Amino acid sequence: MDKISLESAIRDEAALAIHAIAQKEAAEIKRLDDAYAAEIEEFKNRSQAETDAMIGQESSKVKNRADLDLKKHKLKSVEAFINRTVDEAVKVIRDNPHYKRFLMDAICDSVGRIPTGAEVRLKSEDLAFENEIRETLKAAGGNRDIAVMEDKTIKWGGCIIIDVPGGRIFDNTIERIYFRKSPAIRREVMRLLGDPSGKLA
Repeated sequence: MDKISLESAIRDEAALAIHAIAQKEAAEIKRLDDAYAAEIEEFKNRSQAETDAMIGQESSKVKNRADLDLKKHKLKSVEAFINRTVDEAVKVIRDNPHYKRFLMDAICDSVGRIPTGAEVRLKSEDLAFENEIRETLKAAGGNRDIAVMEDKTIKWGGCIIIDVPGGRIFDNTIERIYFRKSPAIRREVMRLLGDPSGKLA
């Protein structure tokens, strides 16, 4: 083989080797690029899933808080409505002829249980009934040792009877009656507002 042929063969071999190395490098670079791209895609997907989960949790918290706040607002509105309604009802109940009968019956019943020494406590406006109260008690043959006085704690009406020697208290105020009946009143209000469960959910 002459010198030119040898050089040509060496160049061809070198070119083939260089081409093979270049192909191998290109394949390795592609493999690394694909691996990096897969890692980046996996990281992106994982980050997206974590972000979605976090957003979902926070959204759920916000929704739950909003639902709770809305329920609280509705309950406060219902409570305010009930209070306004009761206040309005009480303003007219004392003008009803049955109120005086209720007051007299409550006083006679409670005082009748006290042998001696009773205090009859009334809302200031009801002190106007003092003479009738005394006459009613006298006619009933009840306790004659009676003190009739104003009680500023009575907001709506009715009476509080104190057994002075015995220490017993007979609470016949409208407030006390309302307190005992308030669960039933609330249920009825809820029913009228279209929430038979009574929860206003």
